[in-house]
Amino acid sequence: MAELLWESLIVSITLLFGINIGLALGLTKMYKKEALTVSVLYGLIVLILGMTANLLKDLLYGVLDPYISVILGIIGLLTLLGGIYTVDKWNKTKQEYYPFASTAIITSSICYFLGFVSLAVLLSREITSSFLGFSLIIAIVLGVSLIISYLFSKILRNAESPYSVLLGNFMILNGFYCLICAFFIPNIGTLELTQMNPLSIDSSFYMIFLIMAAFGVFLVGVYLRQEGITSLKDLYQRKSASKSDKIEKIS
Repeated sequence: MAELLWESLIVSITLLFGINIGLALGLTKMYKKEALTVSVLYGLIVLILGMTANLLKDLLYGVLDPYISVILGIIGLLTLLGGIYTVDKWNKTKQEYYPFASTAIITSSICYFLGFVSLAVLLSREITSSFLGFSLIIAIVLGVSLIISYLFSKILRNAESPYSVLLGNFMILNGFYCLICAFFIPNIGTLELTQMNPLSIDSSFYMIFLIMAAFGVFLVGVYLRQEGITSLKDLYQRKSASKSDKIEKIS
């Protein structure tokens, strides 16, 4: 049961922070090749951190286990504050683009890596399959979600609301998700003492995964709904508008 919990949390924060960081890259004037390089680099960093967490699990497990809820709470709070700051800064400066070392990118990256390492240490003590294989999958998921979100940011640039405000709102939703996880996450010690048969474990896995996935989809849905993107037609119109703006600028 504990293994399923940590796996579900890692997958959910990887998807949400992957989208978060990818959208934050949209604040920069980064080219597609540079964004792809960053995506691959982030994936490699996650893979290295995962292997390091696995090697140091005996040293770090006792330190992180009692405080995982606190760590997730801190991550949620920092992400929430980062979103508020991003929106507030735009209201004051009206600045459209920021350097790579912006608050949105730095805050989201630090929070994700901290959350991943903490959960990876706990998972490494519980996982029954290959931890290297799991870390590799997570690295790929992060890289893919990051580059797709970066490309999607070009479409959101044509939204009615300022892009910085959109990003800040998503960061706020992301922060609330981490705070909710911190509040409801069960104690690992309780899970270890819980005896379950194979049927209940499978059922628990699907329950946890579906809850995490559904809430993640809900956050993305709220974000898109705020921008009036309710269909593929809306996406196509935003993309067409983006191309028209580029042609006008060139002309």
